[in-house]
Amino acid sequence: MRQGLRIVRVDQDDEPRVAALHRRCSAAARWDRYHRAMGDPDTYLGPLLSRPHSVHLAVQDSRERLVAIGHLLSDGGDAEAALLVEDTWQNKGLGTRLLEELGRFAVVLGVPDVYGVIHPDDARMAAVLQRAGVPLRTVLETSGATTVRARTQDIGLALACSPTRRGWWQRGAGKHLVWGSSARSWAPEAGVQRVLRRSFEDASPIC
Repeated sequence: MRQGLRIVRVDQDDEPRVAALHRRCSAAARWDRYHRAMGDPDTYLGPLLSRPHSVHLAVQDSRERLVAIGHLLSDGGDAEAALLVEDTWQNKGLGTRLLEELGRFAVVLGVPDVYGVIHPDDARMAAVLQRAGVPLRTVLETSGATTVRARTQDIGLALACSPTRRGWWQRGAGKHLVWGSSARSWAPEAGVQRVLRRSFEDASPIC
């Protein structure tokens, strides 16, 4: 990523900026994210951003405006990953970068499985998943949507072993904070987890 973009952690204190992002997105973009028509974002973003044991990352431009957001939402031991990218910033790799960062959080927190629900017509999300290079299990839901699941150990191996994925996030001195209290008792292979923990110490939030 370029043009002064950075990946930052966001929470309920950032709700006005997250709401502004939602309002700039088209109805089609919001539909792909939520799979239903959504009303005023002020009515649902508060509970989403304050959900316990969840991680919210956003891409911020040089004016500190959020142009994309990704969520890792705790769900009964596993976690759901969800992305929303402003229309004018789509097809620029932002969703891929956010998904990689969310994958690192999933590994460090010891989540066994990460899943996402995608609409069958969402070609952009399908392309993001294809670029991830992680084995996926898919289940067609009765609603027509598809649930896509990945083992976090597979995500960790892909992140730790791919030089192209390592290169961009090891530059610089920025840090992400990881909630130690959110870590689970089970964890993926120890060597992979150590690599990913070091990535949080050295990772640059510069896209």
